[in-house]
Amino acid sequence: MQPNQDLSPRQKAAILIMSLPPELSAQVLQSFPPEEGQALTLEMSKTANIPQDVKDRVIKEFLETSKVHGQTQQPQQNIQSVPRRGEETDQKRNYKTGKPFAFLMRADPGQILTLLEKELPQTIALVLSNLSAAQATAVLQEMNPHLQGEVARRLAEISRVRTEIIRDVEMVLEDRYYLLVENGFSSSTGKDTLMQILNRTDRSTEEKILSGLARKSPKLAGNLKNQLCEFEDLIYLEKPGMQQLLKVTDIRDLVMALKGTSPEISNKIYEAMSPEKAVAVQEDVEALNAPSWEEVKAAQQQIRNNLRGLIIIGKIKFSPPGIN
Repeated sequence: MQPNQDLSPRQKAAILIMSLPPELSAQVLQSFPPEEGQALTLEMSKTANIPQDVKDRVIKEFLETSKVHGQTQQPQQNIQSVPRRGEETDQKRNYKTGKPFAFLMRADPGQILTLLEKELPQTIALVLSNLSAAQATAVLQEMNPHLQGEVARRLAEISRVRTEIIRDVEMVLEDRYYLLVENGFSSSTGKDTLMQILNRTDRSTEEKILSGLARKSPKLAGNLKNQLCEFEDLIYLEKPGMQQLLKVTDIRDLVMALKGTSPEISNKIYEAMSPEKAVAVQEDVEALNAPSWEEVKAAQQQIRNNLRGLIIIGKIKFSPPGIN
């Protein structure tokens, strides 16, 4: 990555947007005229492994410029240092004594969120339930409101979890954590960040951005659209993929979503269940009093987000017709 003075204004803007929380990045991106928004999106997709010092310099330059024009005040930061290589052994020794997720003991909330950004709410809740109350609270406070609510709900529902499940999650996350430490927590690519931002834009903005990208980079646009599927695309999901999705879907979200969907999608979902489970869910749907459209839409969006997450991490291979 070139130094600040060699970066174009558009590259700096892309880095700045990628450095913001995804929900705020989405709002900023939507504020640009369509052509500029599409150009920034393309620039972000080409950006990978931005060194932290480059991010810091770009943000500092922006803050100083804004301060000169009286537009903003520099926010306070609370960034703790990640463990040095020589300190990893002590943390791993704690892990072997049986204390779950001991390797996260000195991680700051931002680092933990980066580590968990592609995990489902129930996995995030499992990790937070094994941290100290102060640390878990700090991480929750950093989340966007929707994810915060989902994780908090699953935290309240957690009962006794088998040790082997905790250990399996712990081993995967520990390897990922130390890889992020080695790379200065900058291993997320521009495409990863762009996916997070597009997940938080409205559908109209998402379509405009993808339409502009399709003219300049058809392959990239097609690849992104494969991952940005909608609830209605469940009609194209094969049975094994549907079963994988149902494993991570809250039954209350499923019942609410089915209350407002088409018979074709409902049948597709029921066919992926055992006959007994399908009958039980159908009875729950029929017994549910007419919910508001906002409630149905929120449940369908949660299932859509689950599907997108499974596609991104490679658990489901999915390509709706007409997307290449």
